Amino acid sequence: MPLTRLDEVPSVAQSLPRREESVPVARHLVRDALGIWELPDLRDTAELVVTELVTNTVRHAGSSTIRVTVRLLAGATVRVAVIDKSHAMPVLLPPTEDALDGRGLAIIDAVSVRWGTDSLPWGKRVWADLETERAPLSVPGYATRRGQAIYILIVVALAALLVASVAHG
Repeated sequence: MPLTRLDEVPSVAQSLPRREESVPVARHLVRDALGIWELPDLRDTAELVVTELVTNTVRHAGSSTIRVTVRLLAGATVRVAVIDKSHAMPVLLPPTEDALDGRGLAIIDAVSVRWGTDSLPWGKRVWADLETERAPLSVPGYATRRGQAIYILIVVALAALLVASVAHG
């Protein structure tokens, strides 16, 4: 479906190869959909969520393709989802001090209204719901979701650098 019809249909989907190069394509799909639906305040958060979802799928699913969907639900709620052919469900685990990765679902949990997984006959769908009228996260000193998401990313990056520096002596 061409993106020019997004205003007529409240969802858009695209099949992509299960490769790292699909991350920016998925981000562009999300950005375009939110722009046409006039929800620019969700753009940064939705791009962060789709980045984490696609990255997890690239790392953990076994199929050659994935499907990215962006759906406008009731009100100003947007559901970002990634479908793959793996039946292994993701699990939100607290990151350990020495973990260099594994924080994607924690980030999604922090910036979304809710997230979850749907088992499908051929695999699974992992999704996150985002809303424009949502109470800010409880990260001190940052009143916007964008600021809070950036704060979370900075903390994760600093933790990864710290762990890497300790591991290398």
